[in-house]
Amino acid sequence: MKKTIVLLSILISGAGCVADDTNANVQPVAAEQALQVPAAAMSTDQICRSLMQRQRACSAAFIPALVAARVAHDIPLGVAAQDGRVGRDALVEEAFDEWAEDSKDAAIEALCDDIAEAISPPRDAELRSSVSVCMAKAGCEAFVSCAVPLSLVHWKE
Repeated sequence: MKKTIVLLSILISGAGCVADDTNANVQPVAAEQALQVPAAAMSTDQICRSLMQRQRACSAAFIPALVAARVAHDIPLGVAAQDGRVGRDALVEEAFDEWAEDSKDAAIEALCDDIAEAISPPRDAELRSSVSVCMAKAGCEAFVSCAVPLSLVHWKE
């Protein structure tokens, strides 16, 4: 499932989420500050980073929900069959292993820079609107239910 976690696994920290031990580098103050800045005032890579950092802060809820959504939609192709072969627990464990690297600040920065360079203006407007809605959600459960569908979208064109 290599690199399947980060199709868009775009972007913040905090806002009602409790980070687990694997997320010790989450900075809640930065998250709160980012939430106070309207999405329209943020650059594409900033809003992307905000979403990814929030996903990281909500990892315990985000990763299993993302795996479930990917299996349900068979994204990437074949993951549903893999789920049948190895089981959901194994897929989630593999996803957490990948996420340990993909959720590091440097990986988030590289992904978001890449998206910012390749996103079209209409997709950028859609991303900003969608992320703004999700970022306004209190707690990880509400945030994750909003953010997981964004992770199934291919934002670059």
